Amino acid sequence: MLHRLPIVAVFGKGSALGDERAALAFEVGAMVARLGAHLLTGGGYGVMEAVAEGFTAVEPRAGLSIGIVPRRHDGPLDAPNRDGQGRPYPNRFVEIPIMTPLPPRAGNWRSHPARNHVNVFTADAIVALPGGAGTANELDMAGFYRGEATRPRAQRRTILIGPAEEFTSEHRALFLHADTVASAARRLSDILGAHGLPFSLKTDRYAAS
Repeated sequence: MLHRLPIVAVFGKGSALGDERAALAFEVGAMVARLGAHLLTGGGYGVMEAVAEGFTAVEPRAGLSIGIVPRRHDGPLDAPNRDGQGRPYPNRFVEIPIMTPLPPRAGNWRSHPARNHVNVFTADAIVALPGGAGTANELDMAGFYRGEATRPRAQRRTILIGPAEEFTSEHRALFLHADTVASAARRLSDILGAHGLPFSLKTDRYAAS
């Protein structure tokens, strides 16, 4: 019998990370894999690459690493985006790249489509690490679409993780913050379970923390 695995999106900084932040992103990716979910990222570098690396390091796992790849800013529709070092998307830890003709984000995102819309619309649950303008745009969308504004804060599908002061006051007011990866795992379990989605917490490390 076929069933759909839940999809957990992870957002965060797309440029180079320090060792501590890379390790956190790696652990978040591994946690998503152990939940039995697919991982969804923007297919690039920084947090996106570190999360996908952590996710794919877990074996066996039920889910796959999916990357929603934007086109280059002001480039032809079939030219994938590149990072600040000129590396093309997707990173090497993306197992299913979804190539799009969309720019990474749009200035007027309420009326103009972008890759970030696909990320936000597709995810059953979202984990956000600190990032720049792209991450802020995704968090703005996460709070605006799919009826989130009508739900109590504790019932929204987005979790913040990492230093709380690195998120805007608006985003801290919109979404719950997890102090640890273990608490983020428990929160994701609650979100997915509340939506009737199948998942399995594959390690007692998170269940017992």
